Amino acid sequence: MAEDRVYNFSAGPSMLPIEVLEQAREEILNFGGSGMSVMEMSHRSKAFISIFEETKANFRRLLNIPETHEILFLQGGGTLQFAMAPMNLIPATGKADYCITGNVSNLAYKEAKKYGDIAVAASSEDRNHTYIPAQSELKTREDASYLYYCANNTIYGTEWKYVPESPVPLVCDMSSNILTKAVDFSKYSVVFAGAQKN
Repeated sequence: MAEDRVYNFSAGPSMLPIEVLEQAREEILNFGGSGMSVMEMSHRSKAFISIFEETKANFRRLLNIPETHEILFLQGGGTLQFAMAPMNLIPATGKADYCITGNVSNLAYKEAKKYGDIAVAASSEDRNHTYIPAQSELKTREDASYLYYCANNTIYGTEWKYVPESPVPLVCDMSSNILTKAVDFSKYSVVFAGAQKN
C-alpha cells in the first residue's frame, strides 16, 4: 500500500500515517471489539459516549486546555464559526473588532457584519497580507464584545507570532495551526478550529 501512495502537500487536509489509516480501516467494521462500526453506534450509547469523553480528555491533555474552558465538537467546520461567534458573543454591546490579515479573516469579518457593529482593529491588506500587524497597530474599542483574529493564513504564508493583548475577550481561528505548538488557552475566550483543515 505504501509504494503507491501519493504525497499530499496541500494546506489541508494533510496526509495521515499508514498505521493510522490501517487502524481506521480495521475499526470501520468493528470498533474496539464492539461488533459494530462507530458509524452505526447510537450517539447515546455507552460505547459512543466513551469515545466522546476520551477524545475530549485527549484534547485537553494534548493542548493543556484549562478546566475553565469547555471543549465543544460542532458541525459546520470553521466557516460556521464565522457566524456563531458574533451570534453568541456580540449581543452584550453590539460591537466586535476584527484583525484582517488574509482571506479567512476577511470572510469572518464580512459574515460578522451581518450581526452588529464590526470594526477593523488592524489590517495587512495594504501590502497584500504579507505581514502581521504589530501590537501597537491594533485599535480595539473598549466596548467591543471581542477581538477576532485568524492565527495562521495559509494562502499568504503569514502567522501571528504573538498573542494580541486585548482589553476585550479574544476569539481566535486556529484551523490551520492548532496542535502545531504550545498555546496558552487562558488568554483566549474562544478558540475554534475546523478538523478538515489539517
